[in-house]
Amino acid sequence: MASKKYSDDGSYILSVSDIMSGLIFVFIILLAVFMISLMSANEDSLRKENEYQARIAHLKKQESSLRKKEEEARKKEGEANKLRATLERKNLELTRQEKQSREFQQLLEEQNSKLVSERNIARGYLTDIVENSRARIELLQNIEDSLQKRGLKVDMDMEHGVMRLGEDAILFPTGRAELDDEYIQKLKTVSNVLALILPCYAAVQPDDLQCLPETKGKLNSVFIEGHTDNVPIRGALLNQFGDNRDLSTARANYTFNKLVNGTSLLKGMQNEQMQPVFSVSGYGDDRPVAGHEHIQPTNDPKNRRIDFRFIMSPPSTTDVQKALDGNLG
Repeated sequence: MASKKYSDDGSYILSVSDIMSGLIFVFIILLAVFMISLMSANEDSLRKENEYQARIAHLKKQESSLRKKEEEARKKEGEANKLRATLERKNLELTRQEKQSREFQQLLEEQNSKLVSERNIARGYLTDIVENSRARIELLQNIEDSLQKRGLKVDMDMEHGVMRLGEDAILFPTGRAELDDEYIQKLKTVSNVLALILPCYAAVQPDDLQCLPETKGKLNSVFIEGHTDNVPIRGALLNQFGDNRDLSTARANYTFNKLVNGTSLLKGMQNEQMQPVFSVSGYGDDRPVAGHEHIQPTNDPKNRRIDFRFIMSPPSTTDVQKALDGNLG
């Protein structure tokens, strides 16, 4: 009975020992599996950490690249803003220049129009002046022909509009302002001829003369100019004349009185300004006849003379407009 019991206890103990050994083996296997799993997990975690770090590095690199691009974009935006500002300034400048160009063009057109108008006016004046010159030449030629028919020779300066009564027509004695009877008659002949011709050139044409309408108002002035030689006033003559200018003026006044005051047609002549046509002036010995200039005092009858200077009426606005209309037509 006893031996059977021992045998039974030994089997019991052996079974427990086997169980414990099996548990330990299982534990070891589980531990190994755990360790392997842990190592695998660590490796996986390390791999993921590396991947994460690599991704972070990549993202940082991308961030840096984006920052650079953003900085470049800001720079380009700044440059674009500068370009836009420059463009706006250029546009403003262009607008200002276009405005100035339009204003300049308008001014140029106005100036051109004004220039054309002034040129036309000048052309009208020139046309009228040429017409006046032609009319004056015809007037002087008519006077000269009429005087020659009456046996009186005068000198005509057609260019300057001067009729000269020299020694062949009238002759003043030295130091005197009056003419002898012979020359008074010649002066009356001059007066008669002028009375037949000149009134037709006045602003108001006489009814009893056959005047052409186009000569009306053409004559502005007739200056009766007295002249002397260069012999100075001396002795008793100083009681009458202070110098040769006084003497020449006295000769002009004498001629005026004999020529104009003695003839109503000449005395009543008026220009377009309703002013008397005839007037007098004295030049002394300041304007000798060409070729008769003397340094020493010289008794020269050529210089003791009376000149008639004919001044035609200046162009009026109406005359110019008529001339322009005629040219443009």
